[in-house]
Amino acid sequence: MPSDNGFQPFNTPFTLSKYDDPYEKSRIEILRDLIPTSHGESAIDCGCGPGYFSNVLTQKDWYVTALDTDPANIKSAAGHAAEVRLGDASAVLATLPDSHYGLVLALEILEHMPKTVGASLLQNIVRVLKPSGRLIISTPNKFSPEGLGGYYWGEKIRHWSKWDAWDQTHVHIYSSWEFVRLLKASGFVVDKITGYYYRGHLPLIGNWRLPFTKCTRFPFNWTGFNIIVECHKRSATIVSSDQSRCSPEKPS
Repeated sequence: MPSDNGFQPFNTPFTLSKYDDPYEKSRIEILRDLIPTSHGESAIDCGCGPGYFSNVLTQKDWYVTALDTDPANIKSAAGHAAEVRLGDASAVLATLPDSHYGLVLALEILEHMPKTVGASLLQNIVRVLKPSGRLIISTPNKFSPEGLGGYYWGEKIRHWSKWDAWDQTHVHIYSSWEFVRLLKASGFVVDKITGYYYRGHLPLIGNWRLPFTKCTRFPFNWTGFNIIVECHKRSATIVSSDQSRCSPEKPS
């Protein structure tokens, strides 16, 4: 792997059909509910892919700037966003105005870069957000049942291959604790953490599932395979309206 200074972001083109997967459908439902409605404010979809969430933002009356490193993704996202920018997220953010944006989405992007690059990205996001601006960010979590099996048991104890959370373009998989520390160190106040669960498989246990698919109550919100964090720029104080709960899985 190249040093952090020479890191080149991966191009990860994919089509909107990815979101037809049952895992993605449940995650999308959670994220749709978390994205607030705007009145024409500016938002950034950082690592936009083909533009699915750019479209959700646009439907909720945000003026969307979509960023991605892949030309095919940008071509698709152009149909769902007011503006598109091709290039490395930190480099593109550096060209955008200070304190201008009301919301940034950074979904499934930080794990695709080294920790120092991810920290730099978050600092750039803080800079472009308004004082009351919000960040919704998600990432896989190695402090999860899957991570306990794949990372702690498989990689660290049994010395199997590196656990990449089933994606070879992942560079660093965070634990929920590490992820929250990084957000706070970057200038964010964490408002709510949602853990997302799905059916899984663990060594010695086999297939498993919990009676809920998402949870905002400690400790289960910290141990989902995917964690979704809502936060705001530290200079503002926003009271979350969250009513902590675990949500049962809908019958299939």
